[in-house]
Parts: sequence; C-alpha cells; structure tokens
Amino acid sequence: MKPTGRLAAALGQAIVPVLVAAGGAILLSGCTSCQSTVRTTAMTVIAGGSYDVVVADQPGQRLYLADRTAKGVDVVDISSPQPVFVSTIPLTAAPHGLALDTASHRLFAALGNGAVAVIDTGPRSSNQVVANIQTDSSSLDLIDYSAQTDSLYVGSDRTVLVVDAARAQVTKRITTAMTVGQPRFDPADGMVYATVSGTDSLVQINPATGFVTRSYVIAKCRPNGVGINPARQLALVSCGGSIALVNLESGAQRVTRVVQGGDVVTYEAAADRFVVASPHDMDESAIGVFAGDGSFIGSVPATSSAHAAAFDSAHGLVYAPGPVGLMSFAPAACAPPPDWLRFVGGLSVFAVPLLLATLFLVLVARALARRRAGLGGPTYEELQAEDLEFERERMRALEDGILGPRVAD
Repeated sequence: MKPTGRLAAALGQAIVPVLVAAGGAILLSGCTSCQSTVRTTAMTVIAGGSYDVVVADQPGQRLYLADRTAKGVDVVDISSPQPVFVSTIPLTAAPHGLALDTASHRLFAALGNGAVAVIDTGPRSSNQVVANIQTDSSSLDLIDYSAQTDSLYVGSDRTVLVVDAARAQVTKRITTAMTVGQPRFDPADGMVYATVSGTDSLVQINPATGFVTRSYVIAKCRPNGVGINPARQLALVSCGGSIALVNLESGAQRVTRVVQGGDVVTYEAAADRFVVASPHDMDESAIGVFAGDGSFIGSVPATSSAHAAAFDSAHGLVYAPGPVGLMSFAPAACAPPPDWLRFVGGLSVFAVPLLLATLFLVLVARALARRRAGLGGPTYEELQAEDLEFERERMRALEDGILGPRVAD
C-alpha cells in the first residue's frame, strides 16, 4: 500500500468515531427542539382584559381567568380543543388570585378589596358568588387552596393569611420580612412556600405554628412565582430574568435562562408539567413548559398581558390570554428525549474533543512507527542529500559538454 493510501485509511479509521459522535449530538439536538403550533381563538372580552391568573378545572373542563379589567372571572368551556367563551362572573372588586377546589366545586377569588369570593362551579350551578370571606386586609394577591387541610393560603403585602374554608374565617396571619409573591401549599410535607422578592428568597412556612421555618436564598433572583411538584419535592421559581429549580429537601439549586424569568408558575400533576408565563415587551414575552423533573420542553411567543397560563391535561393544551382572544398550543409535540438519550448526549460533549485528540495521537504514532520501520519513505534530510547529488551530477555533465570529457593523468 502506498503511503498516501495508508494515511487515508488511518484518517478514515480515526474520523469515523468522531463523525458518529458528532452525528449523535446533532440528532440529540433535534430531539430536544420543537416547533409548537399556536392557535388563537378570537374572544373580544379576553382580548381587552388584563389578567393575573388563569386556572383550569380539569374535571369540570372549564378555564377561569381573573379579569381585572372587567372586575370578574371569565369562564371558558374547554371540553373540546376548540374553546368557547361562556360568561363573566361579576365580582365586587378586581380579582388578583384564583384557586380551585374541584372536589367541592368551589372557585376562590382573592380580591383587591381584601375579600375572598367563593364561587359555585358545580355542573348545575350558574357560576355565581355564594359567599365573601372578609379578611380585614386592604388588598389580597395570589392564593392557593389545599384539599388536604381545606384551607386557603393568601398573600397580602408582607403577610400570608391562613383561611379556614369551611368556617370562612382567617385562622393565622404569618408575617414575612418583605412583600409576599406567590404562596403554594406542598401536600408532601404540609408546608407552605412563598416567594419573597425583596430578600431574593423562597421561604418555608409551617402553617400549624405560623412561623417561617426555612429560607432558600436564590442570589439575584427577585422571585415572583413558584410551582411545586410534591412527588419530587421540586420547586420551580420564576425570577426576574431566569428560572430557578430548588430541591426543597436538600436545598440544592439550579438556574437556567431558557425562559427569561416569569410571573405566575403552575404545576399540573396529571400531566407532570410546569407552565411559566414570562411577560415582558411584545418581542420577548413567552409561555414556557417544563417537565416535572425541571427539564425544559419548549416555549412559544406570547403577549405581554399573559401573566399566567394553565394546562388542560385532557387535551394536552396550554391556554393563556392572547392579543385577540385565547391562545393555545400543545407542548406534547416538544416532549423531552428519554433519560438514556440525554445521558448519551451529555457524554458526546466530552467524547468529541477526546476523539479528536485521539485522532491526532494516532496519526503521530503511526508516522513515527513507519519512520522507525523504514516504511515511511525518505526523510527530509535524505531528500536534501539526493537533490544535492543530482545537482552535482548535472553540473559534471554540463562541464563535460563544454570542456570535453576529462582525461585521466
């Protein structure tokens, strides 16, 4: 085999693994990307509204939007993939937070006048307010409900209110260092977790004692919303410009900027999905979807008025307010690759440089071996000597041609 042939064979043997690894990385990148189709259903009421919260009643197949502009709750039928506007439930003040008790067909709305409106959402009801719980607070913000304790957890300035839903009264007022963002009840440990932007922290509150028992400081986060996956004890926190994942047991944290921060965060257990609304200006607003383990699935552009989104697990759709009505998309088309594939993809990041380094070493070793065995052809010095000898012979021939052949003495 000629030297050029041996070199080509060596290159082929060394480059093939590199190409395989690189191809694997490219395939993996294709598996983790997606293009979701966003649909918008025209709804005049929703197009002109301003919304803080959107919640989905999975058994009742209804979507509820806290409409601050209309001072009511907009109701949308989501029993099919084509949503239909139903009505607006009038309230005494603008709603800032919504929470559902699907078992008892109750919707709780935290109002700007300090009351909690209780709405009957039963299949035979007309979606009317059946009670108003007075809290003696000037204004209420985001709210969460726990069927485990039949209690509401309401943010109000620097306080988390614990409200007994059955007795319709406040049982505890838990004070935090600064203004509370979004409170969430964790059924796995019975604790309440709330974001506190002013201290860059997610605080753990024991509702039984009424004290803050732990603080998870997330540096430079300015947290707004939080959603909790109780099965994994994982909290997904929306920061001012990033997303933080916090292990509630160990306190371990991971920050990502695949979504540029956000507002309200929702976790839907039936679908094992986090949904994050990220309202900014018109060019940067988005709705992001994460798997239950915190891995990013995908995002779509959204309007700056979309401060929250909700997941319809029956049809695999995410709903959020849009510029002309209600927008929806199916993140199932962006499902993440299996764990083993992500593991291989992670290895390829390190494998490709190592294989390139191996290629270089293999080529050098083979060149040295051929030189030692004398199979690699003349060296540079040998070629130089050959050229010199050739030039000498040529000069002798030229002299003989001009002067004639030399005669020996």
